[in-house]
Amino acid sequence: MGAFGIVIVIGGIWWFLSKQEIISPLIGGKKFGVFFRDKMEVVGFLPTWMVGKTQNYDGVLDELIFLGVDVGDSGNLIWDSEGKKINHEKYLEMKQIVKKDGGKNVLGLKLFDSELIDRLVASESARKVLIEETKAIIEVAEFDGINMDFEYMGDPLRVLEDDFIAFMADFKEKVGTEISLDVFANTVIKGDGEKLLKLANSIDKIIVMAYDFHQTSSDFVGPVAPIGSKPEDRNITEVTAKIIEIGLPKKKIVMAYPLYGYQWRTVDQNFESEVSENWGRMVSWRESKERIEEGVYENFSDYKLNWDELSMTPWVSFKNEETTEKWVLVKKKWKKVTVPITRIYQAYFENMESMKAKLDLAKQTQVGGVGFWALGYEGEDKELWKMVLEKIEY
Repeated sequence: MGAFGIVIVIGGIWWFLSKQEIISPLIGGKKFGVFFRDKMEVVGFLPTWMVGKTQNYDGVLDELIFLGVDVGDSGNLIWDSEGKKINHEKYLEMKQIVKKDGGKNVLGLKLFDSELIDRLVASESARKVLIEETKAIIEVAEFDGINMDFEYMGDPLRVLEDDFIAFMADFKEKVGTEISLDVFANTVIKGDGEKLLKLANSIDKIIVMAYDFHQTSSDFVGPVAPIGSKPEDRNITEVTAKIIEIGLPKKKIVMAYPLYGYQWRTVDQNFESEVSENWGRMVSWRESKERIEEGVYENFSDYKLNWDELSMTPWVSFKNEETTEKWVLVKKKWKKVTVPITRIYQAYFENMESMKAKLDLAKQTQVGGVGFWALGYEGEDKELWKMVLEKIEY
């Protein structure tokens, strides 16, 4: 195309006309016929156990992360039954849809053993194996990037140490593709500002896992992804405030939100009760929605549907008449018997209102994207994705 064009001013608004495009400042530089929206990216995590169990995401995902493939202690990629789902028919169909829509397909590499991560970082030969095998699978399977889910359990700040940052920078340089790293919310909240900036500058994206503030292993129940909290507790707003405070490159930040919650047995029905019997389980978006809409929870006694304004989280409490087994002394002999018991339950989950608040916070912070763990947990709920598409526009 030649370099000529015509500038027209109408009512103080300029337009540029050329042979191939018409651009208006009112629509964020969209080309006529091809739309380049000023928006947050939508990143979806697809765990291997959800392959073939998701809905159709036509036009929703800017990035699909297959999570993924385990990394071995010598830096090798482990092709077990889960990793081999990279060739699953349903996953390959998803890849093609994302590619057709102009999105990116990303391979997730995962390692959750702190000792193994340290050994990999310290070993030149293991790093070389990881780099070579990663480059090979990128070429063969046509991936557009790599997501590193390397989690130091119990030590959210370890990824900010110089040796790990140098490992990430070296990995990015030698693999030669877009690299993202998943980090805990506490990595940002408690991390040193200079180290966070150094990490951000060494890779393309930091994906903040803005969830699991309460887990099934927690001593007290509570919101999984709270917007706000009591002063002594952590929350998502602290993450976004830190991003702004230290000047992290916002376009490199993805806030990942949960499509699930947890249900626990509790001591009482009060908000954030103590856990009873060390019992808890995950409740997906689909399950919690169905249990509310179909009145399943209402079938239990003392059922209460609540909304916590501080954390902006829905939660329910109820009682259920059940049985349990206990040992009793009968005629000087211990015998296991079944006895009735009233158990109390609480469930903290996500719904349209709580997710809207999280999307609004990400938008106000002007981060580069929002992510979701995990695709398929929402079932066939298309209204969720409709809202997401409406909310990601700047």
